[in-house]
Amino acid sequence: MTCRQMFRIAMLAGTVFAAPVAASAQQVEIGIAQPNLEHPYRVGGIERAKAWGAEHPDVKLTIVDGRRDSATQLSGVEDLITRHVSAVVLSPNDSKALAPIADAAKRANVPLIIFDRKLDVPETDFAAFIGSDNIEMGRVAARFVIEKIGEEGKVIQLEGTPGASATVDRKQGFEEEMAKHPGITVVSYVGHYRLQEAVAAMEDAVTAHRDVKAVFAHNDTMAMGAAQVLEEQRLEGVATVGMDGAKEGCEGVASGRLTGSVYYPTMFPESLDLAMKVLAGETVEKMTFLDTPMITKETHDTYCK
Repeated sequence: MTCRQMFRIAMLAGTVFAAPVAASAQQVEIGIAQPNLEHPYRVGGIERAKAWGAEHPDVKLTIVDGRRDSATQLSGVEDLITRHVSAVVLSPNDSKALAPIADAAKRANVPLIIFDRKLDVPETDFAAFIGSDNIEMGRVAARFVIEKIGEEGKVIQLEGTPGASATVDRKQGFEEEMAKHPGITVVSYVGHYRLQEAVAAMEDAVTAHRDVKAVFAHNDTMAMGAAQVLEEQRLEGVATVGMDGAKEGCEGVASGRLTGSVYYPTMFPESLDLAMKVLAGETVEKMTFLDTPMITKETHDTYCK
């Protein structure tokens, strides 16, 4: 096989498989389980994973699409374990609903590497975690909003999928920081990390709260939805802050539609490198956290490459 790895994509029982055309008998196989493959953040992660795969022709990548459904994702990961893949790299759709997979992986002696979102199990039940501190990300966003609006005003918070650890933690960090400023009121709506749901939620929000001074969304997709509604309603001067800092967020900041975005790494190729170290028997940190700086017009060129 050459170093230029080719992938074939097949849809099978709700699972997307990306595999090399040929595989050696001793080939390592890593299962990548994403909660969905539609969101730009997830798409960007898979693109990076495939680029890593092209440089590692001795590794087969099998990609499982959870389709935003915990039962679907659980079934897909169970299938990976049943087929005895070398390791599973998982971002759970729901931290509690996917918890049983840790025991299944442990019993099958399949190393489980968690990325992005935490799994609601003891640290002894998985090989390693790599992600960012979502609570601190919420604090970073809150401090940035306060810097923009001062000590008084109303802030709309657009939350992600209820139950996802990123949603819980980003909300906690943001609200903890905001609680230090009694002149600021935070009003929350749920947008499920999706554009249209965020647009609908924001339309309700601005109807009830025309005096909004800032919007904090748990991802850039929802932040862009909020920006769209603010433009349609001709509400100017509202600070709009998202999270992820991928292509969508970078474009939003560059265009001025977003005031800022908290950068959140896709965890690729880092999670795959971590899996390979675990498989090689190397000692790794149980919990690894990557930096999450704020992207603004001033820092755009540093983080948006």
